[in-house]
Amino acid sequence: MAVDVDRLIARSVTAYSDLLEHAGSPTSAIRPQLVQQAEAVVRAIGPTYLHGDFREVPLPDASEDIGEQRARSGIHPTQSLRAASLMFEALFPVLVDAALPSTDVIKLGTALEREIQRRLAVGSIPYVDYLLTKLLSSQQDERSRIARDLHDRVAHNMGAALQQLELFGHYRTRDPERAETHLATAHNAITTGFGSTRQLSADLWVRMDGQTLSDALTSYLQSTATELIQTSVVARGGDPGLPDEVTQELYLLLREAVRNAVLHASPNSIALHLTTENDLFRAVITDDGCGFDVDAVTSTKSVGGLASIRERAELLGGFATIVADPGLGTTVDVRLPLPDRSGNFRGGTNW
Repeated sequence: MAVDVDRLIARSVTAYSDLLEHAGSPTSAIRPQLVQQAEAVVRAIGPTYLHGDFREVPLPDASEDIGEQRARSGIHPTQSLRAASLMFEALFPVLVDAALPSTDVIKLGTALEREIQRRLAVGSIPYVDYLLTKLLSSQQDERSRIARDLHDRVAHNMGAALQQLELFGHYRTRDPERAETHLATAHNAITTGFGSTRQLSADLWVRMDGQTLSDALTSYLQSTATELIQTSVVARGGDPGLPDEVTQELYLLLREAVRNAVLHASPNSIALHLTTENDLFRAVITDDGCGFDVDAVTSTKSVGGLASIRERAELLGGFATIVADPGLGTTVDVRLPLPDRSGNFRGGTNW
């Protein structure tokens, strides 16, 4: 007996939507595309295994759009795998009910799994491309910043020192007192340039060499902040258990927040609080410096330290918020979801 194809598809997508909702899947931003994928899968399987008149219905393959949108929405790949698993779980019993009498249920299940995985694979390509583009952009911004610092700080100080030394040579016999003034100025410029070089060296030295995140940040503060700035790093909840490459990228993110505070805020104190909870890692960097108007800065430019902090957090599947007021200091709050041992994110929440 033939089945109503439209009703079968409606049952399939409803079952899938219900499972996504029940599982608390953080895929609401791409839910319409996922539902369209479920319909496309049923239509692809139908002619071979199911009752009904599965006439050709042109449906665009949404896999590439889903891959790019899930990256833009900060949806971690494990959630995409979970959504694919839920699609199989929802569609399989519905399709078995509508299968032809001669259908081998195992073959039906295999075909369904292959069709879902094929679409998942297609969607992974733009996802990876998008993340690589963002990562390269972040790295390019870092290189550009270092190049600017070399030109504006180190080269400027070295040039000023060279000029003062030339003046010292010119006045050494003619006006010794004036010559000594130029020599002292050259000394100050070299000292400042040396400090800038040390800072840049610390910025470039990103290997943690087995240190914990808190230890690495403590070392960076010691090498960066002057003795006039009180600093503290407090860690609670133990090791977050993040992969090494994620910890490394997280260190770069937090280091950028510290660097901005040291160079631009003129603070008396900088405090870092690192907290590991059941399903969340949180890092809060607070300074009591000059602060700034966040909206004004972010509305006029999208590059630099603020963009780097937010972009790196999004690449890690989390987010960063920046709160500041002129004269009242700045707080950077970074939150990352933590995976459990099975690789799934605890709680299924899209942070």
